[in-house]
Amino acid sequence: MATEVKPGQWVNVKVVSRPRAAARIKTLTRLFMQDPAVKKERARKSKSRPIGEHRRGGRMWKDRPIQLASAPITPGATYRIFASVDVLKDLKSVASNVEVTPAQ
Repeated sequence: MATEVKPGQWVNVKVVSRPRAAARIKTLTRLFMQDPAVKKERARKSKSRPIGEHRRGGRMWKDRPIQLASAPITPGATYRIFASVDVLKDLKSVASNVEVTPAQ
């Protein structure tokens, strides 16, 4: 991980290799969901998924479809994330799989 990255700035995160551990994949997925482009894509996808309803116990229940993946973790994929203290801590835990550089 780049040492010149400080909390409070934007960073580019490039996936160098796909992690094997499920916990690392989950961490990267959660971090990449913070990218503004990914947020916009998730909002667009959520509008297109229908929310069904059914009656259960005299009340209406909503059937929400599962969230579709918007941030694939493939080698070469690049995401732009705001580097807060907790984000930098998470990026340090997956440093062997990502390359972090300050955004211009």
